[in-house]
Amino acid sequence: MRKVGFAYRNEELKEILPKSYKIESLQSKRRMLCIMLNQFLSPQAQICLDDKKLFSEDILSIFIAKIESFFPLYKLRPQKSQKLIQLYSKETILFHQFSKMSKNVKLNYLSRSYIYDATYKMPQGFTHPAAELISLIFNGKEIMMMADLDLLFTQTVYKRIRREKDKKVSLDLPYIQIDQHGITTRLLPKWKNINPKKLTQRSDEINKGFEEIAKEKTDHYYLIYPKTENFQKHIRLQNKEIQKEIKMIPYSFTFCNRK
Repeated sequence: MRKVGFAYRNEELKEILPKSYKIESLQSKRRMLCIMLNQFLSPQAQICLDDKKLFSEDILSIFIAKIESFFPLYKLRPQKSQKLIQLYSKETILFHQFSKMSKNVKLNYLSRSYIYDATYKMPQGFTHPAAELISLIFNGKEIMMMADLDLLFTQTVYKRIRREKDKKVSLDLPYIQIDQHGITTRLLPKWKNINPKKLTQRSDEINKGFEEIAKEKTDHYYLIYPKTENFQKHIRLQNKEIQKEIKMIPYSFTFCNRK
């Protein structure tokens, strides 16, 4: 299982970023990861993709900047009482726990009177967008992010499928299912390298594909993998015993380079 994100090693931040066809620069890789993470976030919490300078910073700094944007720090006046708009109980404790662990000066200041709780456990179900972001990079004890690349890939493919009036697209992990005009198509995205000359390396997924399409309810079955220099065209695989065909499809992330 491949992981992407960041972690601290010997007090130094180490980024683990996805690699894909035509996604070459460090900035492009960070933007690509943010595009994938945005698929899990509410519109308010999503990372802005239009700011070119943003991706010159590491992933943690990008998240910190977004979290900070929900707190009008420049308006804080300690000598004046602030109007209470809404109280987020779970989110408030999470924010203070995170801020205490953060090396960010502004966030440290906001939580200066809070005492870190070493027994704290991450709750579920947040309503504030800042808490959504924090929950991706903070596990309750340390600041880090190790996201499942298969899950990110599957969610990205799912969200980017064009919706049409007569087309139903559903997520049944690890599969994506499309029902249209009485035809059922099953997709299985996997973040693995494909060498067309060594397809035996993917025999487990291929065999599972033929098992799925042998079922009466499945009309088409596609294995989706990242596009590479060696894997740029569809590969048709046939099983003469059951007289069925499945396809291996290269998925391109070059859309991440679009401004």
